[in-house]
Amino acid sequence: MTAAPSRLPMTLRPRLGESTDSYIRRLARANHLTPSYLHGFLCGPPTWFGKPRLTRLAATTGHPAAALQHALADASSPRHRRKPAPAHAEWPEEVTRRLRSVRDDAAHGLPLPILAARHGLDRRMVRLALTRDLPRTRSGPRPPGTVLTPLKAVIDPMADHGCRPREIWTRLMNDYDTSVSLSTIILYLRERSC
Repeated sequence: MTAAPSRLPMTLRPRLGESTDSYIRRLARANHLTPSYLHGFLCGPPTWFGKPRLTRLAATTGHPAAALQHALADASSPRHRRKPAPAHAEWPEEVTRRLRSVRDDAAHGLPLPILAARHGLDRRMVRLALTRDLPRTRSGPRPPGTVLTPLKAVIDPMADHGCRPREIWTRLMNDYDTSVSLSTIILYLRERSC
């Protein structure tokens, strides 16, 4: 069982609309702590990275959790949130084209069994093609920008010197006042090494 966090000597009021990471960086600097250390402490075990716990932040600052939730822009979003993926994200482009052609033929009044036989699909897929929104086909390359685009000039030399993702995350938080998720850094380093 972990002990309750104690209150920091210097407490700052959060600015209305400020991000949690920005508030933690200001709070750490006011208390002569490194921002990555305070951020990890507020996340707590078992995950030392990610979104800080609002209850721990309230205990260390002395501000009520409701006041922090009201002031901080991203405090109300849940921890470990996952972006819901569309149900058709795994469909290859070829399947999408076939389902579009099913829709085109259905517009001419062909019945379901004939559509299934003509396109070599089972009836369930034909119904799916007729009732569900299909993903739009991509008309060109993906947009080049990512979250890390402005930070590549900083991250690449660190990666070339053999820094691990956690070390890069720590340096970005402490030295560059930038908050990027650890998973984003890991994915970038994987793509970079390929």
